[in-house]
Amino acid sequence: MSFSELRAYVVENCEDIEAIRFLMSKRDPNSPKYPMPMTEADMQAQMEIIRRKINGEL
Repeated sequence: MSFSELRAYVVENCEDIEAIRFLMSKRDPNSPKYPMPMTEADMQAQMEIIRRKINGEL
């Protein structure tokens, strides 16, 4: 199963904890890490980052 297929599987089967753990173990250790949002402003900032990544702006 490719990484994309695994990710799609996890999205469809979010109760499969083993698959989620396996997917997380494949994470790129060099990818940026984002802290847990603590305020509404933090949440909005992270949503903007996600939107920009989806649109290919980052």
